[in-house]
Amino acid sequence: MSHQVGEARRTEPAVRRVCLLAQLWEPGLGDLLHRNILLHLLRRAYPDATVTFVLPSAAAGRFAEFLAHHTYADHVMICPAHDDTSVASTEEFLGRLRAGAYDLCVVDPDSRTLGGSAAEQAGVARRLGFAVGYTGSAGLTDVIRLPRPVFGQPDLYDYARGLAATLGVALTGPADVLPPLPFRPEPVPPTPGPVVGLHPGGARHWNRRWPQNRYVELARRLAGTVGTILLVGDADEADELDLLRTRIGQVGPATRVRVVAGATLNTLATMLDSVDVLVGSDSAPAHLAAALRRQTVVLYGPTPTEFLWTRIYPRHHGVNHRHPCQTIRNLPRGAGTTTMPCAHACHYPYAGVDGPYPRCLSDISVDEVYQSVRARLPGQVAAGGRIRSLS
Repeated sequence: MSHQVGEARRTEPAVRRVCLLAQLWEPGLGDLLHRNILLHLLRRAYPDATVTFVLPSAAAGRFAEFLAHHTYADHVMICPAHDDTSVASTEEFLGRLRAGAYDLCVVDPDSRTLGGSAAEQAGVARRLGFAVGYTGSAGLTDVIRLPRPVFGQPDLYDYARGLAATLGVALTGPADVLPPLPFRPEPVPPTPGPVVGLHPGGARHWNRRWPQNRYVELARRLAGTVGTILLVGDADEADELDLLRTRIGQVGPATRVRVVAGATLNTLATMLDSVDVLVGSDSAPAHLAAALRRQTVVLYGPTPTEFLWTRIYPRHHGVNHRHPCQTIRNLPRGAGTTTMPCAHACHYPYAGVDGPYPRCLSDISVDEVYQSVRARLPGQVAAGGRIRSLS
């Protein structure tokens, strides 16, 4: 039986309420963006169903704006954190899940302790999950087994193909996996092009940044080739972005430089949608730009995670020296975590614009990044461009 996009298997009873169980541990915005892949597949399989995204309260609170406006879920339900072993918390949640009368659930492969067994206790009739997930096959009615991974470990394309096949949704290839980012375009001031966005920031507890002075030199190299340089980041990065704008202004009489710091996600998406290339860290703006189908040049440091999205980000280019010790997926926060477990004992938290920076990132040259950006620009502006700041 063939299944077109937007169609689900009709051999089962009508599916009206579905949910994604995702008891994630300290997810970032990029992690939640990737859950749009699973949510969108549920939406395609059951277009008339109500879709609920089940998350711990910490993630739901931190990313409330994203969850309210930029996902494919209709509702969010709060579940206990993975380390909440209280019987009362579990029973209270199971009662809410049972009251939801869900016809089908999907267990996220990174859901820590919330899986098929809990869904079975809550009376969810059909329970889908991955054999490689944290909670395994216990309690599942449909165990999704993945093909032999291309990169040694499953990537996002593998997970999407497995779920799509189980739901009866046809995927045409990797480019069909990442759904467009839901957002409402806002009016923006005229921006001379080409436009290059720079995102030098990232999580402070874990330094995955390229040195700021390299961004200054990159901007100097791009002067005369691009019309606008857009510096983006969150509110906590505003001072450093202003400093970067000042430093960029010191390398030439002027280039068009604009800072967007602490904007709403919708405004940030609108601005990123205007760039020809985004250059930056492995963090949320790069994933937002990928979902907007913009060109990205992402600079990879301690993590080995680039493989996860390489096949589904068709306009992504990674600059990655792949040091043997780039194997860190995440590190616990708190005392005793100032040194990375790598060959160079790099400093773990971000200490400031003057460093230190991880060796795997400081080894990336400006010329490597510049050449990657130039290769992705649609054209050139008139020679002799000058650097000037725009408020």
